Amino acid sequence: MKKQDSSSFENMLARIDEITEKLENPDTTIDEGIKLFEEGVKLSALCKAKLDEAGGKITELKGELDNLQKSEFKADKN
Repeated sequence: MKKQDSSSFENMLARIDEITEKLENPDTTIDEGIKLFEEGVKLSALCKAKLDEAGGKITELKGELDNLQKSEFKADKN
């Protein structure tokens, strides 16, 4: 199984969940909250970038599959 690094999408999402819990805790100070919020915003941007990248890759692969299917259809006609 592939080892996940700290910048994997899943790990970043888990960290966002941790941050959310800490921000919801009334014992979290304003200074801590600001730092956590900043980290959460940065992680959210990184997650969005990964999702956009994955979406682009899926679109690319779908296009390749469509082209392959069209080529096979043309070959079957001959």
